[in-house]
Amino acid sequence: MKTGLTATALVAVIVATFAFGFYQGQLLAVEQEVKYPHMVNMVVTRDGEVVYNYTIHNILTTIGAKHARNVYGFANETQTQVKYIALSSDTSPSKTWTKLPSEYTTGGLERKAGTPTVVNETAFQVVASWTSSTTTTIKCTAMHWDGTSGSDNNMWAVASIPDASVISGDNVQVTWTVNTPDG
Repeated sequence: MKTGLTATALVAVIVATFAFGFYQGQLLAVEQEVKYPHMVNMVVTRDGEVVYNYTIHNILTTIGAKHARNVYGFANETQTQVKYIALSSDTSPSKTWTKLPSEYTTGGLERKAGTPTVVNETAFQVVASWTSSTTTTIKCTAMHWDGTSGSDNNMWAVASIPDASVISGDNVQVTWTVNTPDG
């Protein structure tokens, strides 16, 4: 009888300790600071199944930072919505780029106007989708304020992703989340 009671008490202590530790871990997770406020997610779907899903932060380009400065009033720029998304096979993007050097301009993967939506008080998203009509490997995506495929001097940000192999008929969806945190 004494052994059964001791075992029950021991199990109760272990369960309580686990529950308390789990609860404390959840509190820490909620309080963690977001390291990268700007994220890019790419999903490739083939025959209704997700075959690729990757999320990474992006690089704000120098020309993109200058564009933001100008929109905020320095040069009184208007009509400059950043909502066009491009794809390419480029690797190792740089903040000095002004366009994707090898941007796809054919194969159903041309630069596309995404749908912008407000996420919260300080963030917005732009989502674009394509149906590939070619076989290729996507390694990079960029966000622009000009919708002309291959055009230069309008790339706001760029992100490198691990190889996303696509074939004809694959659906590609890219979501850019942009957050300008206050404080």
